[in-house]
Amino acid sequence: MNIALITNDFLPIKGGITNVMLNVSKNLTELGDKVYVFNKTCNNEEKLYFRILSNDNSLKGFVSHNIKFISFLFELVFRFFFSFKGINFKDKLKLAFIYCFYLKFIVRRVISIKNLVEYFKKFKIDIILSGTSSIPLLYSYILSIWFKIPIISIAHGDDFLVRYPFKIKEYIFEHIQKIIVTNKFMKRLFLKIYDSIPSEKIKIINLGVDIQNCEVKETLIDLRNKFGFDKKDFIILTVSRLYPRKGFETILKALRLIMDEHPNLSIKYLIIGAGEEQKTIEKQVSSLKLENMVNLLGEIDELKKNQYYKLSNLFIMVPEIKKNSIEGFGIVYIEANYFHLPVIGTRTGGVKLAIEDGRTGFLIEPKDEISLKHKIMLLYYDKPLRIKLGDYGHNRVIEHFNWQKLGLKYRSTLLNVLKEYHKKDFQ
Repeated sequence: MNIALITNDFLPIKGGITNVMLNVSKNLTELGDKVYVFNKTCNNEEKLYFRILSNDNSLKGFVSHNIKFISFLFELVFRFFFSFKGINFKDKLKLAFIYCFYLKFIVRRVISIKNLVEYFKKFKIDIILSGTSSIPLLYSYILSIWFKIPIISIAHGDDFLVRYPFKIKEYIFEHIQKIIVTNKFMKRLFLKIYDSIPSEKIKIINLGVDIQNCEVKETLIDLRNKFGFDKKDFIILTVSRLYPRKGFETILKALRLIMDEHPNLSIKYLIIGAGEEQKTIEKQVSSLKLENMVNLLGEIDELKKNQYYKLSNLFIMVPEIKKNSIEGFGIVYIEANYFHLPVIGTRTGGVKLAIEDGRTGFLIEPKDEISLKHKIMLLYYDKPLRIKLGDYGHNRVIEHFNWQKLGLKYRSTLLNVLKEYHKKDFQ
């Protein structure tokens, strides 16, 4: 298959969705398919990564672009309103409104479609995989009508919680072939929001860990010596973008409670990631007088991240629910489990499925620093329990969250959709 993967989240941007895009493309390629990753930030033609989005965000760009751009614009408008079959005129107006809603982005979006059309012609794309259910899905839908090819969209959480006017997302979801979600919770949530979508259109494929790239040769002691930690330190780790709903304040308050009760404990708290909350977290660390315990490491490469997983004792991320934002799963819990770490999360979103409470770690309620304190202290003093939870979590990852196995599920889904789509053409 020649597969077009269209995404906003890709290298050098780091995060959970970028990791999904990389692993989907890598594993499908290893299975013999050609995966062309069309994105807004990275161009590497050898790896079939193509940057298709323009830096020009202004309406002034209309004046400066060449004749080819203007001619394509007219072609796009003509095709959209007069050639695309299967869409009534009212729905075409709704789609056009969404496409042009933010006028300053018109040039960028038109150039994106123009470049995508050229690449689709060049590479003879068979099927489209929209990396998220946001702007990439809008591009994907237009291209699927243009080239008469099927679409599958991945729906992560925040991307489908944000709705467009005129129920335009509902319309697109109704007219694409398959929607992939990461777990049972997200399927229930999706069907609750988009109740016109039949349940059988939703396919569950878990997120996973790229086990091949997780090998860390150094021992725990070697790593602690390398990074300046004592073998007696109890190291707590969080890997996350620094966003308001990630629950850092709850963790810091719990650590303050622990230090007030047990001032001589040697606990270190490491945070890997960057984002808008960094200054807020730094202020909280200062106000709670935790400077000697907390270390914000910023963004680091995959090898170093895996090294920090291996040298740690416990992983914590305790997200909260914010408007139009939810933790769809939390792949970092799975990554931590792979390194034999017990994990602590909250009973929110897909976290309840990422963590088996009492078997791979513990679940608490959001913003409950008292419960978090008790769970940390339980795992601090009970090393056999830490080992038991970590070992069970590791084996669970190998069995259910291995990207090599998940790649087979993606390929099977793509092949089935492609087969059914062309079967209808001959009926």
